[in-house]
Amino acid sequence: MTANTSLPLDVETMRASAYRLLATDAAVPSVEELHTLMLMLKGHLALIIPELGRAASARCGDDTLTRADARMAISETCRKVRIKPGPALSAHIAYARRLSRSLNALCDHYEKLCGAYPAAGQ
Repeated sequence: MTANTSLPLDVETMRASAYRLLATDAAVPSVEELHTLMLMLKGHLALIIPELGRAASARCGDDTLTRADARMAISETCRKVRIKPGPALSAHIAYARRLSRSLNALCDHYEKLCGAYPAAGQ
């Protein structure tokens, strides 16, 4: 038997990271900033994907569509993460923006399933 050691996710920080590239007035990051941002986005995704998966599996009742939507978003995000960007800086920026949109969508699903501020271990 394993203990549930989940901690609440910092969805606000995740959204702020995603927003850095999605804002209409977002500046084009340097290569180093972009590399750091992509690592941060992938780290956020690595945290939210299993938590969202657990939340979607744990819920019961009449929210079957909500849970299915969350699972589909997880699947689509995993597919996007596996795709490698081309060598050009613009390809890396486009890749990071896709990750940012996916992270934002997963945050939406997480909040829908768990509430805006879930308690620790839920």
